[in-house]
Amino acid sequence: MQGKMNQYFINLSILLVAWGGLFRRSFNCDTLIHMVAAEDDILIQIQDGRYLTSLIDFILLKLGLSTTTHTGVTVITALLLLALGLCFVQEGFFDKMQAKTSMHTAGFTAITALLFVNVMFGENLMFSECALVFGMAYLFASVGIYYFIRKKRIKAFAFILLSTTGYQVAAVYAAIVLTAYIFLDNDYKITQKTVIEEIVCCLSTFGAGVLNIISYTLIAYAGVGGGLRKSAGTGILSEKLGEIINVYIALLKNSKGLLPNVGLPLLISVFCISMLLYHFVKKKDKMAVLYFILLFFGLNVMIFVIPILQQCIYMPPRIIWTFYAVQSMLLLVSLACVEGKLKRLVCYIGCGYLLIQIIFGNVIVANRTLSNNLDKLYANMVYEKILKYEEEEKTQITKLAVVNDVDCALSYDEVHYKTDQINERALGIVTNTLMNVVTGRNFEKVPMDEEIYNTYFAGKNWDYFDASEQLIIKDDTAYWVIF
Repeated sequence: MQGKMNQYFINLSILLVAWGGLFRRSFNCDTLIHMVAAEDDILIQIQDGRYLTSLIDFILLKLGLSTTTHTGVTVITALLLLALGLCFVQEGFFDKMQAKTSMHTAGFTAITALLFVNVMFGENLMFSECALVFGMAYLFASVGIYYFIRKKRIKAFAFILLSTTGYQVAAVYAAIVLTAYIFLDNDYKITQKTVIEEIVCCLSTFGAGVLNIISYTLIAYAGVGGGLRKSAGTGILSEKLGEIINVYIALLKNSKGLLPNVGLPLLISVFCISMLLYHFVKKKDKMAVLYFILLFFGLNVMIFVIPILQQCIYMPPRIIWTFYAVQSMLLLVSLACVEGKLKRLVCYIGCGYLLIQIIFGNVIVANRTLSNNLDKLYANMVYEKILKYEEEEKTQITKLAVVNDVDCALSYDEVHYKTDQINERALGIVTNTLMNVVTGRNFEKVPMDEEIYNTYFAGKNWDYFDASEQLIIKDDTAYWVIF
């Protein structure tokens, strides 16, 4: 028991060092929307099949609380849950690791920690309105993994199904981890037992995801929840495949812009492939070579299962962070298979890779703070001009009309290591909501007046903030064009 508690606190310490910067109050666009329309989000979560998120939000709101009021508390709670989730995965895999030294144990801990400590997983914690339930979802999936390994398949399915009510990607995470475990548990041999276990694994994980999709589809057709927001579909497969290949190349190159442009994830993949193929070829185990090739291909396909099933392909980090689950499992398989100095080398690589993820995770969080500060700064500068106008003209501004200029970026130039909604700026995306949250006022959102736009803003493209040029106030309305 003491050993398990120690492992929990080690996991928690790693998570805290990586994501502790998120304890300060922060936001992204969806968080701001939740701050002013939390009740609407309850309905949206039902439409998306995230029943657990909807339930937690409903209970908290009834208690007069909100996950966005103290975002640091939300993140801390999520990390507590994720640390426990790592313990369940580690408990399930430990017997396969043949850890004979403290270095082996350290490598094992570092490699498994990569599941939740990587630059892409961080996006799950940046949605403070969802972070708590995301943590619950990955904990439930981890418990499901543990029960599957312990041959308690009904319990495993129940927990994985429960995880999909928090976030469907949790089922993909479980599938990747269990597929790697089955490879190790069957001594790298494709047998009837292996095939049966893979089928059961597929039914337990992707089957749970399919049931979740069916459930919210039926709810929508029953007229509950306001209709269907997302739909499954094949779309144009050739276009999807091309986009997936481009994204996969970007992941290998620099994790979609979240790591330096040196191909570090590619080097890790090449290292694992080389290590394992060398090991299996040296042992003249052709079956293991074939099985590993199938394993590598299958794990990488799983990363994109959800985007492939979507009518319109969408691949933000919170969906395809499972790329790092694959990298973690490749390192874990390497650690379990090789011996001697090679095992020690894998430990060093795993620890070093984790350290790099922690460093750049902190860089990303620091840039998030910068982005938030710039959002609030510009909103306050505009509000100062509004207050000055109200004082001078004795007229209260009640309406806000906003448009973007010709080339309005999704993030600030001063912010580095950004992609999709990681370090997006609120200004220009949810400007009205940002103003309402920052000022505590409730400016009515109205269309931009055509005459005002043509007179002051048409054809202009700013590279900087200048309220004297970008803000015009007439009567009770402020007209603002975003650079």
